[in-house]
Formats: sequence, structure tokens, C-alpha cells
Amino acid sequence: MALIVLLVLVYGFSGTSFVVQEDEIAIGFVGALTGPVAQYGSYEAVSLAVQEINALGGIDGKRVNLIAEDGACNPTSAASTARKLIFVDNVQFILGGHCSPESLAVAPLAEENKVLMLASITTSPYLSDKEDYVFRTSPSSVVQAELIARYAFSAKDVNSFSILYEQTDYAQPIAEKLQSEVISLDGRVDVFEGFAPGTRDFRSIISKAIDSGSDAIFISPQSPDAAFNLLKQITEMGFEGEVFGNDVSGNKAAFLKDPSLQDGLVIASPRFDQTSVGYSQFRELYSETYNVGDIPYGFWTAESYDAVYVLKEAIELAGEDPTLVKEYLYDLEGYDGVSGSIEFDQNGDGQRDYSLKVILDGEQIDL
Repeated sequence: MALIVLLVLVYGFSGTSFVVQEDEIAIGFVGALTGPVAQYGSYEAVSLAVQEINALGGIDGKRVNLIAEDGACNPTSAASTARKLIFVDNVQFILGGHCSPESLAVAPLAEENKVLMLASITTSPYLSDKEDYVFRTSPSSVVQAELIARYAFSAKDVNSFSILYEQTDYAQPIAEKLQSEVISLDGRVDVFEGFAPGTRDFRSIISKAIDSGSDAIFISPQSPDAAFNLLKQITEMGFEGEVFGNDVSGNKAAFLKDPSLQDGLVIASPRFDQTSVGYSQFRELYSETYNVGDIPYGFWTAESYDAVYVLKEAIELAGEDPTLVKEYLYDLEGYDGVSGSIEFDQNGDGQRDYSLKVILDGEQIDL
């Protein structure tokens, strides 16, 4: 596997130096290089894949020139950086965005200019069935709400929820779907309240949830910092019911300073094999390269790495015309990545299964 070769190249084994070809393939990157969402590790994962590909000969002998721009998980920033990549750098391919607000802003620009866009860590249902040149390795996120509602009512004897959500294109649709699922199960939604991105003090809305007598609180943040502060303040305020969260709530990197805050949290996240050889090698490479204990965002960091290889394969087999690459991706069947099998439906959405997990001692355990 290519990862093994890169480990040899990076960690001290001598050999013949690779001579980089003059020709290059420019690939743009839109993702959070700054701000709390930079904790996802998408840029680091993409950089590892590009370094590896170039060390092994590039794409059809051409070196990959990764042009990275900071989308900051902000639609205005993402649109601006996408325009720069398209009109100044003349890229034909963009990796990103790497959160839903970025991807929704980049998508119409990519479509209008027939630039192939391959996003990761992007699960908003609003991206589905909109553009023809827009793909994502991620699935649509709202399915997690269905799993949580059914589990809460059948296994935890929950009859009422308070739902607290960040007002973004990723977090809000999950909250809205959970609200409709709870109602369909003849349950109550006592509190349904959004908060602005950047909010740090949640005590007033948590008080509403506690005072309402809800059996459970569901949190749907976009920012890892919001996830940490929500769970910290829910714990400090003594809520004694069940706590559920969206998949951002399961982000390990956000809770390094107090992993115990996640204990008992139930989430739904994409199913993948963390014990596979490919993921284990990716974890080792990432950890050693960036001097960290683990992959910051598990599956999601891994799929950013995989997206580079999916695009590499598509260019090698279909050529450098984005229209031909687009057609190749629609026909792709089961690319075997470190995050699992990747293929796309008629909307360009990644096809992934979700499963329920409980977090104990910093680890996600299947329920």
C-alpha cells in the first residue's frame, strides 16, 4: 500500500531520490486553516496524501501542486478563496470545502465554471441534487437524527427532548430532522433553540432545557469549541437526563483537556473499521508526522485523505478534463479508502452507513 512506501521515505530509510517532473497538476484546497474547525485536520490529511503521491511519481508523472486557501468554515471566505483558485490560479479541480458552510458557498462557483469540486466533512442535505460538477465523500447528515430518536425512545425510555443547535447549514438541518422524528414518535420537544456561531456561554438555553423537565438534551454544534462548552456547561449545571449529540460532538480533539465530559454521550456517526490495516497505517503516519496522539476527527479526517486519492485515480483513468472526471466519479464503484468504501449517488453524495455509538474514556463504542 502507498502509505507503507511513504513511511519508508519519511522515516529514515535511504534510497534513490525521486526527480520531480517539470509538469504539474494544480489542485485547489478550500478548508479551515485557521479557527476552531481547523481542528478537524483536513488540511494536514490532504497534505500527507499529496506528499505521498508526489513522492511516488505524481499523477501520470506530473507533480501535484496543492494551492491551499483558508475557507475558515465561513461561506464568505470560502467563496472568495474559490474565486481566487478558479480565476487567478486557473485550477480545474478543488478539494473542498471541508465543512458544509464552505462547500455550499463553493458549489455554485464550481458548477458555473465547470470546475470539479470534491468536498469532505460536508454533510448538509442542502448540497444534494444541486450541481453536476459537485461531489462529496461525505453522506447527508440527517440520517443520524432518525437513529438517535428511535434509540432514545426504544432503549432509553425518553419521551421528551430539548434540542440546542448552532445556526449553520450543517447543524440546523440535523436539529430540525430530530424535531420532526420526535414528534412522529408522539414525543415532546420542550425547547428548540438555536445559537449563533461563536457563542461560548450556553447557560441560559441549558437552563431552559433543565427547567422544561426534558428527559434528554440533544446538542447539534458545528464548532468543536461549541461542542466542548455545551457539554462542559451541561455537566456543571447538573443536568441528570440523557445527553445526545451530532457527530461533531464526538470530535476527540476538542476534548483533549477534559475527555470525561464526553462520557456517556450517544452519537450517530458513519460506520468504518478503525482496526483496518489502511486506517491503522494512516493513523501512524498522521500521528508521527504531526506529533499528535491520534487522528483528531477519526473518520472525517481520514475521508479528507481519501478524497485526494479518489481524485488522483479519476484523473489517471479519465484524464484532466473535469467533465470526463465527473463522469468517472458518477460511475465509481467502491473505492477502498482508509475511511471505508467510497462511491457516489446520482447527486454526487457519498454513500456511507451511520451507526450509533456511546463515548466512554474517549473512545466511541458501538451500541
